[in-house]
Amino acid sequence: MINQEIDNYCFQKNAKISTEERQRVFSLVSQEYQLTLDVKAAQSSINHVIMGNASFGKKIDALCDSMSRDVKNRTADSIANLLADKFYQKHIEPDIDIVKLRNEIPDYLRCAIQA
Repeated sequence: MINQEIDNYCFQKNAKISTEERQRVFSLVSQEYQLTLDVKAAQSSINHVIMGNASFGKKIDALCDSMSRDVKNRTADSIANLLADKFYQKHIEPDIDIVKLRNEIPDYLRCAIQA
């Protein structure tokens, strides 16, 4: 999730960050939320399970019937991320507000870049 938000931020700002800056973001989040995080972690396996689910795929196909492939993919990603966030918050880290954390990533990025 953190890598996703870093990538989204960089895409929106047409910017690149170094490996060290990415690591600093993870360190800042880890310290603030008292979590053990892995900067090399791929997108959440929760998302992979959701995206690979046939029922989810059929519902996305029906929802996005007349949309372009790009819009369909972005819609599927957004919905899968929301579902994964809800699962994570309910079953793994109930004390962490995932929406708040996602929204704070740009602030952590700015701090990491300025360091």
